[in-house]
Amino acid sequence: MIGVFLSLYSSVIFQEGNPWPQIKGMVQLKFGDSDIVKLSGSDNKFMTESKNGTMIHNFMKTKGYEFTEQMGSGYFFKSSTGQSAIATHKYYTRYYSLWTITENNNFQTDNDLWAMTTDNNGATFQYPKELLAKYISIVEWPPTVKVEFGSFSCVETPQEKSSMLEITSQRLVDDRIYCVNVKNEGAAGSVYSSYVYTTPRRGKLVSVSFVLRYTNCANYDEEQSQACTSEREAFDFDATVDRIVQTVKWDSALSEDTLFNQIAKCLVSSRSEDQEKCDEFLKQISDFDSCVMAGFSIMKSNPLQCATPDGRIFIQK
Repeated sequence: MIGVFLSLYSSVIFQEGNPWPQIKGMVQLKFGDSDIVKLSGSDNKFMTESKNGTMIHNFMKTKGYEFTEQMGSGYFFKSSTGQSAIATHKYYTRYYSLWTITENNNFQTDNDLWAMTTDNNGATFQYPKELLAKYISIVEWPPTVKVEFGSFSCVETPQEKSSMLEITSQRLVDDRIYCVNVKNEGAAGSVYSSYVYTTPRRGKLVSVSFVLRYTNCANYDEEQSQACTSEREAFDFDATVDRIVQTVKWDSALSEDTLFNQIAKCLVSSRSEDQEKCDEFLKQISDFDSCVMAGFSIMKSNPLQCATPDGRIFIQK
């Protein structure tokens, strides 16, 4: 019976090599009073129950860290002293999770995982070097960033017409609005998804495009299939794209005065003539789209609303 069990589940049991630290960790979680245990023989590997998704946040808080962002399977933390840490997650079984915690005394904004590049059009931006995901991989990377003139609009795919081939949806990240187009194409047991995120920034339209490869979770055995599905469900790339967009800078050729720049200048001025200019500029905002392009925050409501400094509220049609 033991031999049959080992032959059926050897890929899971021995995925980390010697299974004893993991077995011991599971026993400690099952019969102990701790929500997280350090694996024996390691200084930076820990185990939790998979259902306890917030445990790593609480554990890092006891070490003096606050959660900053998630990127794929990586959770980033920063302490008040400037120290950074990253907790990388993977499933050991459907019921238990493994965490590798790496601390860095010299905090950097890219945390050694972000790089900077300048494209042929003069746009400079930062991007993550990798996704920290096991079942999702990068195909076209670094992403392509475009900065263009135009007005923001997003025609969502109607629910009755939506399909797995192409979907356009509107998303809100913090108080910033994105139009996301996803095109899916299947090939050799995988799905290739082409993403285009478009959002207004400083009076321009910034788009970020890239391609990811999703492995078909059904190709794995039961345990790995569950881990693949769980990673897919937890994977959220919106915050990562938003961080990329916030780092985008462009050259002077695209820096001519826009309504956004004109309003931004006069709003911080106390001169009466500048305030009069602001009033004139604000009159040019007449609907939701122009309010968004002027850089004002989006309120999380249904439907979405955009408010101007003079008290007007525009509702998205």
